Amino acid sequence: MPPVTDKPSRSRTNSRKVHRWLGIGAAVFFLLVSITGVLLQIEQVFGDDEASKEKLAAMVSPATLARPFAVDPAGIDRARHVVLARFGDRPVSAIDWQIKGDAPHYILHLDGADPLRVDVNATTNAIVESRPDGEDWLLRLHTGEIVGDGGKVLGLAWGIALVVMSITGVLVYLAMYRARQKGSAARLTGWRRYFW
Repeated sequence: MPPVTDKPSRSRTNSRKVHRWLGIGAAVFFLLVSITGVLLQIEQVFGDDEASKEKLAAMVSPATLARPFAVDPAGIDRARHVVLARFGDRPVSAIDWQIKGDAPHYILHLDGADPLRVDVNATTNAIVESRPDGEDWLLRLHTGEIVGDGGKVLGLAWGIALVVMSITGVLVYLAMYRARQKGSAARLTGWRRYFW
């Protein structure tokens, strides 16, 4: 009678191969996504934008739907002149009117090679802040958008790879667990039997 060998099944071997090769190929992308994700969370928690949002969220807006809005076209025009004097003639993609806060603000979004977001105090007509407009480079790196449409496809691919890695990882773990139950790990008790 030939000796009985405990060879791994073909499906278990395939799961391990898929898991291993996907893991090797995706490790760089997982590391990049993990690091940029952590940095984005730190930016969200400790950034100036978050503090400003929290401050505004604690305030109650003076405007209500029961009263007509006091839109001041002359005020918007004064803000336009201030921004024109500082940044020159540029296309404007949008104007936000922020009512809440210490004073109302007009936020002008300027288009061009370097899009800008310019915050103008509507009471004093002073430029409070100007900064690049659009998505943060870190967010674009995190999503893969920084390299264009190919990066978006790559981002989708590494998302799918993470799902496949998770599924094959569970399959590999279950196969190893069953094999260990038949061997010496079957004698382990308590929590140790899950981590052999």
